[in-house]
Amino acid sequence: MTQNVHEATPIRASSAGVPSHKSSSMHRWNASSRYGASLVAVVLGGYLAMRAGLNVMWLQSDADVIGTLLLQFFVGGAVLVAGALIAPATLARRVFASAVVVAGLAVHAVGSASATSATPPFLLYGSMSITIGAFTAAAVWLIVRGRSLPTFVLLIGFAAVPVLTERLTHTGWSGIIREDLLTGVSAAIGIGVAWAAAAVDRIRSV
Repeated sequence: MTQNVHEATPIRASSAGVPSHKSSSMHRWNASSRYGASLVAVVLGGYLAMRAGLNVMWLQSDADVIGTLLLQFFVGGAVLVAGALIAPATLARRVFASAVVVAGLAVHAVGSASATSATPPFLLYGSMSITIGAFTAAAVWLIVRGRSLPTFVLLIGFAAVPVLTERLTHTGWSGIIREDLLTGVSAAIGIGVAWAAAAVDRIRSV
């Protein structure tokens, strides 16, 4: 006698009883994917903040130009905060990094609105969107990656940007070329700070 055997396709589930499609989705959004997403957001947010010069906006009378700069400024800040919040770090580090973004952008807004020859160096430095964007992004990255406190000294490297700005201005470089060069220098310093901090902590842990 022939026996019909009906084999049902088994439904795979994780050890916690989660269906396979949900388990695979959770697996894709792990620490590694959050690390990558955070890195992209911090770099993009820093770049947008670098290009949204509020120090230029105060000299404008065109509403469209002002609106574009403001939009880019707030989008850059929002992307930086998002990069901090999705990083695979403790909640305290993520919140602290987000607060650093808000503080950095606030310093830029106040500094760029009140920059004069008598402005304190701190606010004058903060009025430079090129510097504050890259500086804030680098600081956020050191925080969410859990770098040791001594590595934050590397952020002093950004002090080279105002010096370079002054030298280029006195030597007659045009505005566009100067701004593009400073953007590249700021980005290079930011990347250098991130890698140098990682190298320092690696050496310290040996």
